[in-house]
Amino acid sequence: MESDSFEALTSLLRWDSPLDGLVNAAKQHDLQDGPYVILNRPTARDVVQRCISGELDVSELPRWAGVVHMLERVEIDEADIELLTQFLFEVSSPELFEPITVEVCRRWASRLS
Repeated sequence: MESDSFEALTSLLRWDSPLDGLVNAAKQHDLQDGPYVILNRPTARDVVQRCISGELDVSELPRWAGVVHMLERVEIDEADIELLTQFLFEVSSPELFEPITVEVCRRWASRLS
């Protein structure tokens, strides 16, 4: 059961299948006991790069960031906690900052490099 939980959360961080299924699974497993998963700079950069390339839908990035930011069992890599927290907050709140576009993703990809 713990491995299912870890896999559900890790799959969301990697965004390796359609977002709806990942979000539902992650939210379900977030409520259970089990290991934490860690969001690090390379994982965030990979998601942003895949939005730039068109592999992922850039318009879905705010939803992904919002869910990742709110899950109890997702921890942020201590080495990059300020940058990654700012990334998740700004990207998940386009109404407060700016609409998420490929250009915004390029800027974040540069900052996350």
